[in-house]
Amino acid sequence: MRVFAKWFSFHKSMKYVCKVTALTVFLFSYSALKSQTQDQGRVVLISLDGTPDYLIDKFLKNGVLPSNGAFARIRKTGAYANTVYPVNVASTGPSHISIFTGVNPGTTGIVGNSFKSRKQNWTDPVLTAFRQPFSAETLFRTAMRQGKKVITLAGVGIDYSDSSRMTDNMLMYPVISGTSALLNLVDSKEKILWKNSQYSKLIVDSNSTKASIQLGGGQKKELWLYLKDTAVNDANIIKPSFKIIFDTDSLLSNGYLSSLEQTGWTVLPIHEFGKVFTVSTTLFQSSLREGSFQLYLSPAAEIYGSPQSFLERIQTTCGLWPGEPDNLKQTSGMISEEIWFEQVGRLAAYSKNLILAGMKEKKLGSLFGYFSTLDDIQHRYTLSDKRQIDYSAENGQRPGRYAKIIQKWFRLIDDYLLEIMNAAPPGTSLIIFSDHGMVPIHSVLVLNNYLEKSGFLFSKNEIQAISSGNAAHIYINREQIGAGKYSMYLSRLKNKLASLCDDKTGEPVFELIADSLTQKKLGLYHAEKSGDLFVSCRKGYAISGRFLPAIPHIINNSFDPEMFRNQKNEIKNFLLTGTMNETGRAVHGCLSTVREGQSIFYAWGKNVPVKKLKNIYSLQIAPTVAKLLGINPPALAQGKPVF
Repeated sequence: MRVFAKWFSFHKSMKYVCKVTALTVFLFSYSALKSQTQDQGRVVLISLDGTPDYLIDKFLKNGVLPSNGAFARIRKTGAYANTVYPVNVASTGPSHISIFTGVNPGTTGIVGNSFKSRKQNWTDPVLTAFRQPFSAETLFRTAMRQGKKVITLAGVGIDYSDSSRMTDNMLMYPVISGTSALLNLVDSKEKILWKNSQYSKLIVDSNSTKASIQLGGGQKKELWLYLKDTAVNDANIIKPSFKIIFDTDSLLSNGYLSSLEQTGWTVLPIHEFGKVFTVSTTLFQSSLREGSFQLYLSPAAEIYGSPQSFLERIQTTCGLWPGEPDNLKQTSGMISEEIWFEQVGRLAAYSKNLILAGMKEKKLGSLFGYFSTLDDIQHRYTLSDKRQIDYSAENGQRPGRYAKIIQKWFRLIDDYLLEIMNAAPPGTSLIIFSDHGMVPIHSVLVLNNYLEKSGFLFSKNEIQAISSGNAAHIYINREQIGAGKYSMYLSRLKNKLASLCDDKTGEPVFELIADSLTQKKLGLYHAEKSGDLFVSCRKGYAISGRFLPAIPHIINNSFDPEMFRNQKNEIKNFLLTGTMNETGRAVHGCLSTVREGQSIFYAWGKNVPVKKLKNIYSLQIAPTVAKLLGINPPALAQGKPVF
C-alpha cells in the first residue's frame, strides 16, 4: 500500500486516478479469479476395499443395487470404467500405495502385504506394507506442495511414521495393538457410596482372565469395574436396569473412565505410554438377579490424528473409533455371527460419518475416505465354488444364504455413497475406486511346508515364502546355501514348484512362477524387497506363509469349525487361527488378469464427463485426480488421466 500511496501522491491528475482505479479493479478481479480457480479443484476419493467390478455389474443388472442408488446414478450422470486392472499382487497395501503414487510396486518397494528386505537379518520379522516407507511421492503430498489442503481419513500408508507420509489433516487407520478378551464378572457385594449413589464392585471369576486391557508387547492396563443399579422407561413402565462403570484406578471419587448400558456398546479411551488407544465393549450375557455378567473387550487400537485440533473436531462429531470386526473370535465361536455383523456395521457407519464430517472442513482441496466393509464381508461369506467344503452345508442352503448377506452389505454401502453424494458441497468431484477384487478359495497351500518336504529347508534358514493372499514372494538365503550353489538351487526350486498339481484336475497349482526378469515385466521387481521367485496360484488357492510341519501342505479351508471338526488338532488350530487373507473363503493378491480380482472406478461431479470408459489401469487414478484438482500429477506417475 505504501508503494501505491507514493505513486498516487506523485501523479495527482485524474488521468492517473483512473489508471489506479482500473489497476485496482484488475488486481481484485485477478485475485477473485485465482481463488475461484483454486476452489474448483475439490476432490473426494473413496476406497471401497475389496470391491470386484464383476459383482457391481452383476448387482446392477439383477436389481440388487437399486436403479436410483449411487452406482446407478453415477452410470447415468458420471463416468465409470468397464473394469480396472489393479497392480499385480492386488492386495490392500501394495494396491493402495500404487494408486496413491501412480507407480508399480517395483518402484514403491511395497511388493506385497508382507515381504522381506535384503538389508534385514534373515531371522528378523517380516515387513508390513502398512507401516513401511516407500520411495515415491503420493498424490496427497503432491497436492500439498501445490497449495491444496489435504485431509486423509484412515488412509493406507498415511501415518505418522515419517513426515512424508502425513497430510495437512489426518486420522491414521488405527494400529491394532492387543487382543480381545471375554471377562466373566460377578458381583462382589462390596458396596461403595459416591455422590449419593451406590455402586457394587465387580470382580473376575476364577474361570476368566484378569480385568485388564492388553495393549500389545505384553503391556496391560488394569481395569476397575463397578455395577450401578438404574431404571429404564419401557412404554411408560419403569423397569430395573443397570450400568457397568469402567475406571483405570481404584478411586471413584476422582471420576471414572466410561459406562456401559445393559444393551449396546461403549468405547473406552485409554491413555498409556504417551499414546491413545480405544477399546469397544459390550455385554454378551447378564443376569442382574444372579449378579453375573460376561463382558467383551475388543482389541485395543492405537489412535493418531493430526493436528490435535482436527482430531478433536472429528471425534466430537463422529465419536471414538469403534474397532474392527473380531474375526478370530468369530471363527472360534467365542462371538456370534450377530455380534460380528454389529462390529462390521458400526465401523461402516463410522467410516461414512468421517467422510461427511471431513467434507465440511474449510478450504478443502482433497479428501480421502475408506471403507473396509465389503472386503471383510467377502472374505468370510464368499461361497460360490462347489469345491469349497461349506458349499453343501445347511442342506445346500448355505451358498444362497451367504449370497444374500453379501448383497445386503453391498446395498448398504450403495446407500452410504448416495448419502455422501447428496451431502457433497457444490463443485465437488467424487472418485470411488477399489484396490482389488476377491477370488473364491477352496484350498490353502502351506507353502513353507511344501518347500521343506521337497528338500528346500525353511527349518535351516535356507528359504522362506511370504504370502499375500494367493501369491507369495520366495526368498533364498544365499549365505546359507552358498553363492556357488545358488543357480542350481534356484533351478531345482522352479522345477519343484512347477510339479505341484491339483489332485482333482491335474493342473499345476501355480499360474505363474516368476524370476526377477519376469517380475520386472509385471512391475513387481524391486532389487531390495522382491523375492528370488514370485509365485501366483490358480483360482481356488490361497497361500499361507506359516511353517507347521505337523499338517499337510494343502488343506481345505473354512471359517466354520463344524466343517473341520473331524480333522486332527493341528489342522483345527491352523484354521482357527487363520487370517482373512489366508484361510478366508475368498482372498486377494492375484494377478491383474484374473477377472474376479479386478476393481472399480466411478467418477461423478464437477468436471467429470458423462462417459463409459474402456478398461483402465489403477495407475491412472492418481493422474486423473490431479487433473480434477488442477495440479501436476505425482512426479513418477506412470499413467495418463482417464478423461
